[in-house]
Amino acid sequence: MKRLDTKKFQNAPRILLGAFFLCCSCEEKAIPEEPSAKNSEPVENHIPGNVIHKTPATPAETKDTASETGEGIRFMAYNIENYLTMTRYVKGGGKVSSPKDPKEVAALVKIIVDEKPDILGICEIGTEGDLQDLQTRLRAAGLNLPHYVHTGGIDSTRRLGILSVFPIAGNHSKQELVYEINGHERMMGRGILDVTIDLPGGTTHFIGLHLKSKRELEDFDQAEIRLNEARLAREHCDAIFAEDANARIVLYGDMNDTRKTPPLQMLMGKYKSDTYMGDVFAKDSREHLWTHFWSYQQQYARFDWVMISPAVYPNVDKINSYIADPKIWNDASDHRAVIVTLKK
Repeated sequence: MKRLDTKKFQNAPRILLGAFFLCCSCEEKAIPEEPSAKNSEPVENHIPGNVIHKTPATPAETKDTASETGEGIRFMAYNIENYLTMTRYVKGGGKVSSPKDPKEVAALVKIIVDEKPDILGICEIGTEGDLQDLQTRLRAAGLNLPHYVHTGGIDSTRRLGILSVFPIAGNHSKQELVYEINGHERMMGRGILDVTIDLPGGTTHFIGLHLKSKRELEDFDQAEIRLNEARLAREHCDAIFAEDANARIVLYGDMNDTRKTPPLQMLMGKYKSDTYMGDVFAKDSREHLWTHFWSYQQQYARFDWVMISPAVYPNVDKINSYIADPKIWNDASDHRAVIVTLKK
């Protein structure tokens, strides 16, 4: 026994030294910061057709969800898959024009309410009435997000929306954005949603996108369309940086593309620059990164992204930022939501 105790004593310095290096290796490293592309175009402040709606509410309804949970400000980016009226296939054959299936809506509402977002950025909402319908259902289930913006581009079917517990300080969304491919003008399908919200860390832009899908077109290359839409979005961000080099931006949405592709590189910008939009790098409970399941191709991919400007990075609570993966995720949408928590 004495020999064993002596051996432990002799090894103590090594054990302590190893513990020291282990602790050092766990320190969080700062993300590389990044630069600005230049764009002299001013940010557009108010576009006809964009809607800012502030639902009157009692003080109890307007409680800051973040202050209740103590976890910080929770942002949720979510493609809710065709929350709209459209032609749908029915069992047994045939088609019918109908809204989203009630069972899917119920699963969707449960997922959102369970996650308790303070700000909810949405892709694939239909009309303003559809957004109000979702807002009402969430409120009835215990989540009140009284402030919203509904907008979009030339695609009148699938639009963008944002719901917030905080008032919308400004709406800078753009609907009519034009680009050229082989001498032919095209308009951006879903436009750019851009609202500013006053948060404890400072006024923050939440910029929502839904880029062109991977479905092929007869007359244009879908990948080239997506790249042009990404370029327009990047120019929009650069215009913000041109006015404020320390702008706080959260850029999110369904990009319909994966890491290291030209559209994603375009959106992120130059690595290590002052305006680089860094990836939050959220994972699910299994450490998986995929956010979308394309049943037709039997393909899992990471299409949904949340990127942040250098000024926002210090506020990100990495432990409480993740991909939501409840068992019912596929009952609600073909996408999984990304949650990013910002420290107060």
